[in-house]
Amino acid sequence: MTLEEAADALNAITGGATDTSLMSAWESGRRRTGKRNRAGLCQLHRERPEVLFAHQDGAATSVLETSGTAVVAKVLTRWTDLVEAMVSVAAGAREQLVVTGSRSREKAYPAATVPG
Repeated sequence: MTLEEAADALNAITGGATDTSLMSAWESGRRRTGKRNRAGLCQLHRERPEVLFAHQDGAATSVLETSGTAVVAKVLTRWTDLVEAMVSVAAGAREQLVVTGSRSREKAYPAATVPG
């Protein structure tokens, strides 16, 4: 679903006037959702608020982590969090790590892959 499609679908549910800019701000953590839009997004995505908004609410652990699943998805909304996660992956690589893309040029990331 594109941002335009999501905004249109949410507006159909809530009767609001959400646009793509606001949707993007919610996703990136620059803005917080209100009650009406939270309820609408939960209906749209058929998901509980604890799952959709854990990153906004600052939950220490996500619903996925507490449910016992082996796979945990975490939404990173700040550049510093992304760099920290990339460095952690690089530093934790034990045999091989293949790096591609523009994010791999972040200085801390390749530095973490060089043996001490």
